[in-house]
Amino acid sequence: MSERETLMKGIIEQIKAPQLIRRQKGVRELKKRIDAKDISSQEVQVLASKLTSLLDSDESSWQVKHGVFLAAEGLLKIHMLGNKERKSVMKAALENLEHKEYRVRLVIGSVLQALAAEDGISVYNNCKEVILKSIDKNFTRDPSMVKIENKGKFLLPVANLLDLVECEEKSKADKEVAKEEVKSDPTVSAPPSGLPATPPTGAVLPSLGGGLPGLGRIGGKALKKRLEHHRLPKHNKENKPGASKAAVKKPSVTTRVSKPAELTRWKAELREQMHDTEGWKSLETSFNALKCIITGTKGAFSRFVDDNFLALLEVASMHTNRFVREITYHTTAAIAQNCDIKTLENLANRTCTLLAKGLSDNWSQVRYASSIATRNLMVRAIKAGFAEKYLGILLPPMCINRYYVAQGVRIYSHETWRMVMGERGPELVAKYIDKVVKFYVSQAKADNHAVREAACACITELALKVEKKAVSPHVTVLLDTLIECFKDDSWPVRDAACNACGDFITAFPEESKPTMKKLYVLWFDHLKDSIPTVREDAAVALGKAVTAYGEEGEKVVSAHLKKALPAVKEQQKDSKRLANMENVTQFGVARRVTGKESLANSDAQMYSCGSLAPKMKRRGAGCMDHSFQRPAEPWEVTDGAVYLLRELSDKSPNVVSSLMHTLSEMIELRHYGHHVYLKQTVWKVVPVIAKNLGKRPFKRVMEPLLPVLFDTLVCNHRLAMHAAAECIEFLDKYLGHVIFTGRLTSDMKDKLRRNNLVRIQV
Repeated sequence: MSERETLMKGIIEQIKAPQLIRRQKGVRELKKRIDAKDISSQEVQVLASKLTSLLDSDESSWQVKHGVFLAAEGLLKIHMLGNKERKSVMKAALENLEHKEYRVRLVIGSVLQALAAEDGISVYNNCKEVILKSIDKNFTRDPSMVKIENKGKFLLPVANLLDLVECEEKSKADKEVAKEEVKSDPTVSAPPSGLPATPPTGAVLPSLGGGLPGLGRIGGKALKKRLEHHRLPKHNKENKPGASKAAVKKPSVTTRVSKPAELTRWKAELREQMHDTEGWKSLETSFNALKCIITGTKGAFSRFVDDNFLALLEVASMHTNRFVREITYHTTAAIAQNCDIKTLENLANRTCTLLAKGLSDNWSQVRYASSIATRNLMVRAIKAGFAEKYLGILLPPMCINRYYVAQGVRIYSHETWRMVMGERGPELVAKYIDKVVKFYVSQAKADNHAVREAACACITELALKVEKKAVSPHVTVLLDTLIECFKDDSWPVRDAACNACGDFITAFPEESKPTMKKLYVLWFDHLKDSIPTVREDAAVALGKAVTAYGEEGEKVVSAHLKKALPAVKEQQKDSKRLANMENVTQFGVARRVTGKESLANSDAQMYSCGSLAPKMKRRGAGCMDHSFQRPAEPWEVTDGAVYLLRELSDKSPNVVSSLMHTLSEMIELRHYGHHVYLKQTVWKVVPVIAKNLGKRPFKRVMEPLLPVLFDTLVCNHRLAMHAAAECIEFLDKYLGHVIFTGRLTSDMKDKLRRNNLVRIQV
């Protein structure tokens, strides 16, 4: 065998390799050899012919097909695949469009994109029927065909159990009505006890080719009705011919299973199998193939974007499966980027509302895909001069996504906002303030905690950045919304609402007065929260209340401060930090530890990556009904008061000076285990208090603090030690080295010399 034959065989073997990294390396090696002209065009054609022949073999594994498609894509991009080989590759791509291996189906989309870039719109004409038939066939799923693991433990076949779920979920009232109707009609008999009829496979999609019946333009009620058929079908038992619906007598749960727990466990498994996160056969990858062809053909595809095609996008963007929704928005983005202006305007008219829904989707990936489509559409619409009419719908979700928890969505949304709005952001928000407020209020009630948190941040932005005249009529509604979020189970939401309320009363003090009584109760309650961040932000908000209402606010806040600061005196020896909580959080919520641990994980709700957030409580019957909060530890009450002391030091210096002696007494207590956490907080706030009080007033109250400060410097708690070290360095610099060290005892100086955290010479 010659050297060149050996080279060609080695490349083919790499492309056929079982490992992905070797297949990719083989494709790179092939392109490298072609670029370096180590392989002639004739040899490339021979190689391509050998590779494409592997696609026709039934014995080729999926790894072989995947490698060949990768190589075909690479050759197409450098225009080195002949007409005969291109036809063979397209034929194989369509035959494997529904291949059982996801990675093969995915690379087929890339191959079709490269083919479309090479041969133009003829590629879509040749494969349109196959792709659209695949989408139509796989758009719905039959629940009775879902694979159930370990179904042998159940007494009945899957179809019976599906019927059983529906029966159990039906209300008792409906059952009673059905029984009465059966009794009143002696001619009607109950159906025999057998397997229920399987549900229909689903409705037919809009006609886009392949001889499917047309749908025409869908909108309003017609679209809603249509979408009901395209969502995950419920298992409805078909009546026997000639029997009325009322005559169907549903069987009893107790006659179907041995134990109710069996049904509960089975229902959880079925719901998991039909979950929003699992694949939907080849529907997603068929849509991906369509998207790739649109990208490859560019503007030439515009003539195919008719009413039926847009109807398909409308239906698919509201599919129950999130992967399908995601790829639908990517397809919309491809059209928006490549179509002509007339098609773009028609696309905007038909999909604007659906884009807004995608921007508000519970799944971050769907939000991101919709964000891409929105940017592509709006940037081109601005240049064409028709973007303004869509801002009323798209602006609110675009705005809220700038604060969304997923970093990719957040950063991309910030960039899109600058590109679309420019310097007119606050002006446009004020223009559409009614729609913006309505949207923010609805998002503050969402099941996803991250959305509620983002809504609170956006409401804060209204108070700080938007024209007050525009926001003023909505202050009451927005404050009521924030108060509801103040009672959330998720502490990040409470924290965001706490900050937002403080900013609102600063910007709108008069409009906020009627709610201040509620807000004071909530802020004081959060000042002793188990989460340190919440305690600190509650103190910041109370400081803003004093700024907004002057003496009136100072009187209320200082009265609470004087009661809260000495609370640590009541602290028991067995102090707790995050008491009665696990050291694990889910979406900002720490689960309580109870005596029923055996049931803790039974039939529990599923969570996934911040998208399927728990449906936690958002409101209660009163200000003190927060189910998230366990009784506060006395040391935590004092800890919150220390933060409040810091916030009042520049607003009420006399009050703070009078309480500094009390503070020094409280931090001397060390009979409880968590005294170091309180001291850590104190040494973090002392520098701020010293600055706000001024040098002379602070020196009068500093002496009692110094012994505890230097004791903390040599304790075994690293965070507290660092806080004490930073405080000492600040005081040395702020008061002057000679003045500060002149107040230190020999014991303090000795601790200073032995400590390597402080860089002060004594």
